[in-house]
Order: sequence, then C-alpha cells, then structure tokens
Amino acid sequence: MDKNKWNIWLTILVLLVLIAPSHVINGDTPTTVDEPWWVISGSNYYYALTHRDFANTLYDYHPAVTTTWIVTAGMLSYFPEYRGFGQGYFDVRKPKFEEFLRENGKEAIDLVRNSRLIQTALILALALLGFYLLQLLVDQRMAFLAVALAMLDPFFLGHSRLLNHEGMLAMFVLVSFLGMQVYLNKDRRLIYLLISGAMFGCAQLTKSSSVVVIPLFGLILFVGLFRQNERSTGAKIGDAVKTFVAWFAAALVYFILWPGMWVAPGKMLSGVYGNAFSYAFQGARLDVTRELQPSSFNLAAGFDGVFQYVWSWVDSSTLITWFGLVFAAFILFSKDQQRLTAPIKSTLAYLAVLGGLFIAMFGVAQGRNSPHYILSSYVAFNVMAGIGWGYMLLRAQSRWAWLSKTYAAISAVVVLIALQIGFGLPYAPYYFTYKNPFAAQAATLGYGEGLSQAAEYLAEKPKAQDIRAYVYNGMGTFSFYFPGQTLVLKRVNVFNDDFVTITTELSSSDYLVLYPITRRIHPETEKILGELEGVVEPEKVIYVNGLEYIQIYRVADIPESVYEALLKKHKEPEAQP
Repeated sequence: MDKNKWNIWLTILVLLVLIAPSHVINGDTPTTVDEPWWVISGSNYYYALTHRDFANTLYDYHPAVTTTWIVTAGMLSYFPEYRGFGQGYFDVRKPKFEEFLRENGKEAIDLVRNSRLIQTALILALALLGFYLLQLLVDQRMAFLAVALAMLDPFFLGHSRLLNHEGMLAMFVLVSFLGMQVYLNKDRRLIYLLISGAMFGCAQLTKSSSVVVIPLFGLILFVGLFRQNERSTGAKIGDAVKTFVAWFAAALVYFILWPGMWVAPGKMLSGVYGNAFSYAFQGARLDVTRELQPSSFNLAAGFDGVFQYVWSWVDSSTLITWFGLVFAAFILFSKDQQRLTAPIKSTLAYLAVLGGLFIAMFGVAQGRNSPHYILSSYVAFNVMAGIGWGYMLLRAQSRWAWLSKTYAAISAVVVLIALQIGFGLPYAPYYFTYKNPFAAQAATLGYGEGLSQAAEYLAEKPKAQDIRAYVYNGMGTFSFYFPGQTLVLKRVNVFNDDFVTITTELSSSDYLVLYPITRRIHPETEKILGELEGVVEPEKVIYVNGLEYIQIYRVADIPESVYEALLKKHKEPEAQP
C-alpha cells in the first residue's frame, strides 16, 4: 500500500475516533414521541419477513424500509424468537406491543438501544464513505473538517442518535450526491456512479422526500452539456442520458431491498407516493383526504413555511457553521486558482442547491413542519461550512508560516471541532434542543425529552411496579423506562374535550404526569394545566436546560373541584351523518 493510501486510512481512523463517541455515549436516552411507532413498525416488518407476508412490509408514505430493516436487525440481536409466538401485527398507536414484550421477559428500551447502535454504525460508515468521496473533490483537510462539523453539529447529532429516518436519509443523500459529483467531475470510474445510484435507492427506501435528488442531478447533467471541450453537443447529450440510465439502474436497490416490491409493487408505490403527494398538497394522508386534489394547494402560504424553516435552521445552527458558510460564499467568488480546483466551486454550489431544495419542498408542503424534516439541509450546509473553514486555514498558512507547522495546523482543526462539540454539550443528551446564543427559543422542544427522567423518578418509589401513571405523550417516552403501568393521556381526548374519559382515567391512576413544555405547540393542554396550577402543587417539577418541562402530581392530592372544572369543559362528540 502506497503512502497516500496509508494517509487516507489513517485520516479515516482519526475521523472515526473524533465523531463516534458523541453518537454512542448514553445512546438509550431519550425516547422521542416518534420512536415507538418505528420500533413497532420494525417489529411488524420482522414478523412479516419471517412469515413471508411481504405485502405487509409497507408503512405509509415514508416508506421507512431502511428504518424497519434496522429494527429487524435489532430484533435478531435481542429477541429473535419474536417471530414464533403467533401474535401477529401490533397497532403502532397502542401499547400492546410493549405489554407483549414484558410478558415474555423483554423490555422495549433494550430493543431501542440495540437498534440505535446498529443505525449509528451505518451512519458512521456513511460518514466515512462521504469523507473518502469528498477528499477526491477538495483538499483532504477541507474534507476532514466538513464531515467532522456535519457529524458533530448539535441538531444533526441529536436527531441522528434517534431511531428515525432523518439521520440515515441525510447521509444517504450526501453520499449519493458526492458519488455523482466525483464521477462527473473527477474520476469516470463506474463504481462512483453505482455508489451514487445505490445510495439514492436507499434514500428513497428511507423517505420519499429524497426525490429532490433527481432534479439536482438533472441540473448537474444539464450544466455539463455546456462544459467547454472538444466533444459535440450530441455526444454530450448521449453521455448524459447513459449516465442517468446507469445511475437509475443502480437505484434499483429500492426493489431488491424491499420485499413488498417483489409481490405488490403497485400497492407499494401508490401507498408511498400517493400518500406523499396527498400530504404535501392537502396536509393529510389519502385515507383522510380520500383523493388527491392538487387544486387545494396554496402556494402563497407555502412561502411562509420556507421562511419558518430558514429561521429554524438559523436558530439551531452553531456560530461555527455560520462563519464557515460565509467563508464558503467567499470561495464561490474567489479567483484563487492555486488552492481552488474546479470541483470545489461546483461542489459548494450544488450543496447549496441541495440544502435549499429540502427547505423549499417542506416549506411549501402543507403537512407538518417539524425542523428535523430538513436535516439533509443541515448536513449540506455544514459540509459547505467545513470546506469554507478549511480554505481559510489554507490561506492563513500561506500568510503566516508558523501555521504551516504540523502541530499548529492540527491544533486549529482540533479547536474548530472542539467548539462544534462544545456548543452542543450543555444540551446532552437532548442535543436536538440546541439553540444558538442569539436564538430566543430552540427549534425543537417537547419531542419527548425529559419524560424518561419522570419515569426514573417514579421508578425509585417503593413498589414502583404497582404504580399506575397517567402520562401525557407517555407511550415509549415514559413507559419504556417505567416498571409500573403507564396509561397514556391521549392528546386527541384533550383536543376533542373528552373530559369524561380523562377524569375517569385520572381518578383510576396514582400519578399524573403533564408536559407543559408543549404549551406553545399544543395549546389545548392549557385546558388541564390551567385547572391544576394554583390549586394543587405538583409533587415534582423537572427542568431541562432551565425550562420547566414536566409536572408530576399525586392523584390523591388533586381536589374534587379540579374534576368538576374539567367535566364542565366536556363536549359530546358530534354525531356522524
């Protein structure tokens, strides 16, 4: 092995050592409100695979196949016998799955932990592959900083540690882009094109929103037609078509890795893309809207969504990223041909387009507007920032000779990475609640963080296994950590003013656990919080990052007047025609 290859492998090893600990340490906390769905869906997927019921491997429009494969691997490592009990499929909205595991001596949190570790290994592998591809396009120091800053960005770190799609999606998309960029602008070896296509297929298996990669690649191929060389326009068009066909053929891993496509491709594709477009245009799935009606789409309202996503990104990005993007913008207009080879500028420009496409798509869509939906934008912009910082370091070394010394260059890189880590550390393990010093409020709050602390508090009580807790947003977020019985205070009951059900379930419980941090995003919770506060003192209040997150009440302390006040708010459901 030549010296250059040894250097690359050593750099990859150093990068892994730097980024892995933050992704692994304390990896079983917290469980967020979405994760129980994916644990149950993944377990259903495992059950379907082992019973050759491939038509039951579809979950809505995501299609979340990579996530369910991850949980399948987690199940094989933790509870492979799950397939043999004949229990069938569990509803993702009900706690029956967790009850089944406990009846068989297993805990859902252990399955979550194993699945997260497997997902983390995949994300880290994709990060290292991304570094290898990027260092073919830009200076190795730029590539190192770019991947390190992206992987240690607090918002990305927080979400990529969770069992959801966004972290994997962002990395599949990044590697797919870099593979195509290397193939078109650096090295025409087919392997890079196949990597790009395969990663796009995996991105589509993860979440249908990765479809924005197609117009990006169309743009890249179109721009290539105007490149000045000796080839004719016809030859360039033919080459672009062949490139796209080969890339799309590699994307057929979508078919290979999804057994549902083997037996019912029409059902799978209509379920994924029909629901995706229904959600984008009408804000709900097809089982709610019944049919796709693009005429109901309001583009003007979508621009507000774009600005909302931009501000969410600003609030949850570090100053390191901000300054790095300024330096990256400087590169785009710089005439420094010595340090800026041709692929660097195009790589930066296309990364900016990639990040912008995700913001634009989710901004104009009429579904939910969670900031983590644009996690691919965070990764793209952080890679740009790393390249920007790397370039400024190279310029500084040319101006000040002492910075060219090995120890000085390494120290500068270490300081930047340490600052990126340091911004997020005060928020650990809830990294996704990070907000920069100038932001009034974090982009993500009330995602389930903190409820494990409430569970641990009640678990320390005598005979905790006999305690019944009534918990808002408690499925998985609380119940996975609590040995007693968890009764979920359903948001839909609060929203629909079903206070007969709420007071009945409350009176049969020992403790009430409320989640006031969601007051802003779930204003209906004020209907309960407002009747308790000032009337009865909570036994325990839990704070996270200085914010009041959780109130724990002993039900025996709640006076009858609270029940009466709640029942006065009750509304009977309207009769269906």
